Amino acid sequence: MALIMRVGQFITYFFRSLLWAMNLLLVIYTCLAYWLLYSLQIEHWSASMIMITIPVAWLLNLVVVCLWLTARPWRSWLSGAVVLIGLILFGSRTFVWNSPTELTGKGIPIKVFSYNVQSFDLNESWAFYHSSPRVRRTENYVLRYDAPIKCFQEFYNSTTIPDYDIIKRFRKAGYRYSVLLYPERAQLADGDIGAAIFSIYPIIQFGREPFGGSNGIVWATIKIRNDTIRIINVHLHSMGIRVGKVLDQKGMKGVQHETRGVLSALHTGFMDRREEVYKVLQYIHESPYPVIVTGDHNDTPYSVVYERMRRTLPNSFEDAGRGFGFTYNRLPGYIRIDNQFHDPKLAILNFETLNYIGYSDHYPIVGTYLIKNSK
Repeated sequence: MALIMRVGQFITYFFRSLLWAMNLLLVIYTCLAYWLLYSLQIEHWSASMIMITIPVAWLLNLVVVCLWLTARPWRSWLSGAVVLIGLILFGSRTFVWNSPTELTGKGIPIKVFSYNVQSFDLNESWAFYHSSPRVRRTENYVLRYDAPIKCFQEFYNSTTIPDYDIIKRFRKAGYRYSVLLYPERAQLADGDIGAAIFSIYPIIQFGREPFGGSNGIVWATIKIRNDTIRIINVHLHSMGIRVGKVLDQKGMKGVQHETRGVLSALHTGFMDRREEVYKVLQYIHESPYPVIVTGDHNDTPYSVVYERMRRTLPNSFEDAGRGFGFTYNRLPGYIRIDNQFHDPKLAILNFETLNYIGYSDHYPIVGTYLIKNSK
């Protein structure tokens, strides 16, 4: 009986020691991720891979806290303290709860609507030739949403079917001014336009810079009565997260193949977006007018891209959003990769993630800003 008790005590001691060792390694890893994101001393793709796992590290630390509370409560303080420090440093980019700001004094509230429409599903031949009701609902929604400035990523247009000649329909709806990443494709039967800006207010200057494929930057200087602002619409390189394809595989070889594809896409995406964000920052610094940057950044709030942007302009979700603000409508789902950043001169009144609109693999985002219209 004594021998059995001693064996049981040894096993308990062994697993507690193992848990403590793993706890220490987890704490070291979490602190490393904090340092990489907070300092941005290293922008290598491997550092980016560590940064984006911060929410996973928080979850694991909370699991460890719960385990220690049932065995050795005094040991739970270490992971608890690490999570608390992380929430102090990065909590506002994770969860916020702001109330809409009431309009007081002079000025005009302007909504900037942004949506990755996933080509309206028109790249599917069946939907294209059969005038899919789903596609029509998506198009009608983006046309009717009440916002004077609308920005799109993965925008698509066709001149052969009236329902799908969306650029023409926007102009009839009052959006007479536009900037397209690939304007030469606007007259094609199959027009993969990429990024696009539509405005009911005059666009007095504009520019574009493709990155390849549908990715790139379009910008527009927009005259709103007595004031002028610049909208920069970006679509950075894809994250390449195909979790659904990994889970759909039935054999181990298929899982391994898809997993390698995801890791390779993440590696390429980290490197491409790191270069692309510096081009975005250049456009911001060169603007003589207050800037709003919107679009699909394809990176989480725990990334080089987000941190570089955040150090240049305030993030609209952090200033005026509510909840977690997740914008990706596919697995893994719980990520925010679409953003708006605004010049401090432009007060942000409200920011919404329209997560009840499930037409695309992204949710629309809309920020409301105060344009003072000083003479």
